[in-house]
Amino acid sequence: MAKKYFRDDDFLKKIGEKVRQHRKAKGLTQMDLAYACDDTDYSQINRMELGKVNFSISFLALVAQKLEVDVKDLLP
Repeated sequence: MAKKYFRDDDFLKKIGEKVRQHRKAKGLTQMDLAYACDDTDYSQINRMELGKVNFSISFLALVAQKLEVDVKDLLP
């Protein structure tokens, strides 16, 4: 039997919108944020903002830290 993985696209999109809002409020590009996140590829930030990637909690915490917000501020 194949494993089923949980993925809530609407929830991921809402988080992505929050990430984008905070990033833009800081005047950062996706490239700037990616570089701050231990030189992550900017496409990871792009996919995160679009809700197209099921990222880890650790990565969300890193993004929040670099945006200087609490993780809860990125949750819907």
